[in-house]
Amino acid sequence: MKISLSLPHADISPNSRKHWRAKAVKTKEHRARAKSMASFTLGYVHGDNPPIFYTYSLAFFLPDKRKRDDDNLAASCKAYRDGIADALGIDDHNLRMDSAPTMQLDREDPRVEITLNTNKP
Repeated sequence: MKISLSLPHADISPNSRKHWRAKAVKTKEHRARAKSMASFTLGYVHGDNPPIFYTYSLAFFLPDKRKRDDDNLAASCKAYRDGIADALGIDDHNLRMDSAPTMQLDREDPRVEITLNTNKP
């Protein structure tokens, strides 16, 4: 199952120097957005009988060619991962990343695609 979300806001990056309260507001927004999209996609694709997802992968579609650190990009998606786990009704420690994040250029539609897999780690 693939969930497409906007790129995480810079305020929730591990390298952000924002005040904790501003960061918390953005994190809550991102978590809610991911939960909503995951719930919608689960219901639309799988109905009342969704599979059990064990792993996920991240594909970043970036607006420019600037160099980015893949582990910071992945860490910026923590709120998304938490929201998806909320929608699945699981603890997020049961959801493991199965490969390194990929990065591609897409000036028209920057986003992150989170693909949930039924493969056991």
